[in-house]
Amino acid sequence: MMSSVSLKERIHTLDIIRGFALFGILIANMIAFKTPVFTNISDLVEGSSLPEGGMNAALTLLTAIFVDGKFYPMFSMLFGLGFYIFYSRLMKRGLPAKKMFMRRLVFLLLIGLVHLIFIWTGDILHTYAITGFLLPLFIERSVKVIRIWAISLLVFSTFFITALMLLNSVGINFMISEGMDTLQNLNASAVSANSVMANGSFGEILAFRFINEVVPVLLQVLLYLPTILPLFLIGLYLGKTGMFTDIEPHIKRWKKVMWVGLAVGAPIVGLSVAIGYNVFGWEPYLTTPIAEGLNTFGGPFLMLFYVASIVLITRKSSIEKMLMPFASVGRMALTNYLMQSIIAVIIFNGYGFGLFGQVSKTQGVLIAIAIYTVQVVLSHVLLKRYKQGPMEYVWKKWTYSGGEKHSKAA
Repeated sequence: MMSSVSLKERIHTLDIIRGFALFGILIANMIAFKTPVFTNISDLVEGSSLPEGGMNAALTLLTAIFVDGKFYPMFSMLFGLGFYIFYSRLMKRGLPAKKMFMRRLVFLLLIGLVHLIFIWTGDILHTYAITGFLLPLFIERSVKVIRIWAISLLVFSTFFITALMLLNSVGINFMISEGMDTLQNLNASAVSANSVMANGSFGEILAFRFINEVVPVLLQVLLYLPTILPLFLIGLYLGKTGMFTDIEPHIKRWKKVMWVGLAVGAPIVGLSVAIGYNVFGWEPYLTTPIAEGLNTFGGPFLMLFYVASIVLITRKSSIEKMLMPFASVGRMALTNYLMQSIIAVIIFNGYGFGLFGQVSKTQGVLIAIAIYTVQVVLSHVLLKRYKQGPMEYVWKKWTYSGGEKHSKAA
């Protein structure tokens, strides 16, 4: 009988980082859970503005600087690293690693599509699954080649995202100038979304989301590949260099990663936020695309600063022990990611408490902290009794059933 990674084989630092990533993702996602997607479109016309209230404005800025575009890259990096660990262990056991990884991706794609269609539009799992099919192309490459690909794709994705959003922004502004559409129509769409999401039944919200959100997301899914793949490759690179599996010999490299990540990421992210909130007085149609493009490049560097910092501080057993609640959440990453969406839509959608469009930034952050606290407790209690979370168990069964057949045949 095959088994997945045992508790003794687990790298606690990785689980802690996964736990941190899920916390950051929840805070970043809160704006999308509680606000109409049309708000982002109006930003391309009017530009972004800070919400009223000192605490709301402060938290918006802090989230933009330290959270947005930093924790999805962390989650993505961990996916690439997880691929390397999964693949290399199966190869050592003489099992069909590529075939079993593909099975793993098919499951992730199916779960992601269910999540996207029936629960929440911000699903990242289906994009991970589709992008993941490219990872086996790199597994035999040298670390130098992987590093070159990762950096090149990261630079390309920066310009790609900027150009894509700029074209969209120019197009929307052109339509408005030609009388083909108006800002009032965009605002009316936001009001309509608010009404449906806050008051609609499950069926009404599903129908609205499917037309206005799900279909556009599926049509654009391939556009996200250039932004996700370099992050996967960063994780693959860290895996192949052994920087996680044998940390002590790589302390100097981790310190270099930490300081380079901070030195490159902090100023670029700071510039991104300044441009996004139009400190320089540019035309609104320029600010959001350029800000997003800069954050696409700077965010992963700041993410590496976070990761390296966690790796270095958790060398002390007392700090690692203190951070183990995050590890419990990280060990159930798939279960907790899906749970976050389910809890959030119940809080905000009409078939739940109907708070959509009625929650401030401060309240949203407090709700995120409350949800995560519940996840810490539940994860800790469940993992005392079981080896893994429910979705992880099903995912393992799906993935390893093919391996068992192969093992018996051999």
